[in-house]
Formats: sequence, C-alpha cells, structure tokens
Amino acid sequence: MIISLEILIFISAMFFVGYPIFKKSGIKGRESEVNEALGELIYKKEAVYTSIKDLDFDYRTGKLSEDDYNELKERYELEALHILKDIDDSGKKKTTAEDARIKQILPESAEPIATGKDYIFCPKCGTKAKMGDNFCFKCGAKLPI
Repeated sequence: MIISLEILIFISAMFFVGYPIFKKSGIKGRESEVNEALGELIYKKEAVYTSIKDLDFDYRTGKLSEDDYNELKERYELEALHILKDIDDSGKKKTTAEDARIKQILPESAEPIATGKDYIFCPKCGTKAKMGDNFCFKCGAKLPI
C-alpha cells in the first residue's frame, strides 16, 4: 500500500514538473520561431559587416590588391543587401501574421479598418473608438492609424 502511494506521488510530481516542458506553446511558439529567425538574420548581418571592416583593414595594410578588394567588397555588400531585405521581409510577414490573428479574434461585424469617418474598432477587443484616438480606452491596445 505504501509503495503504491509513493509511486502515485512520484508520478504526480513528474507530471507537474514535466508538463510545462512538453506542452505545446501555440502562438507563443510561433512568435519565438519568428524571433529566432530574425535573430539569426541579424547575426548574419553583423558577421557581414565585420567581414567588410576586416576587408577594409586588410586593403589598407596592403594584404589585398585593389582588384581583389573591389571584388570582395562588392560581394559582401551585395550579401548585406540581401540580408537586410530578408530582415525587412520578415517584419512584413510578422505584420501579416498578426493581421490574420486579429481577424480570427474579432467578430465578423468588427473590422480593424475605419467603418466611417468618425470611428474605428480596436484590433484586440473590438471596442468602437474615435478616429483620432491612439489607444483603446477599454483594453489599452494601440489602435491602427
């Protein structure tokens, strides 16, 4: 009897300890994936910037010829431009994902876009607000401009 009680307590303790580790995170998990991808892009951008600085230093110290310097600098700058474009695109994707989430949360009658000259609806709670307001008076969310 005591052994079965100990086993039951052990299983209960393992459940409470392990549940947060193994549960699915839902929206927060997707946001962390987006943040992780953005962090990786920023890391790549910093690495390319460092490479360009090293390249300039090598050229000034005479380790590189002018032709090699120009070729490598052009290649690194092009790579940096692609990375910056990817960073900008990831911000746009996040915005469209947030818009899709807002459409799921709001009732069909409430639209986050202005429905008249004087009113807009809060994207978080659907409360009607004046057009010039920056924040919802009910929930405090930032209103679309």
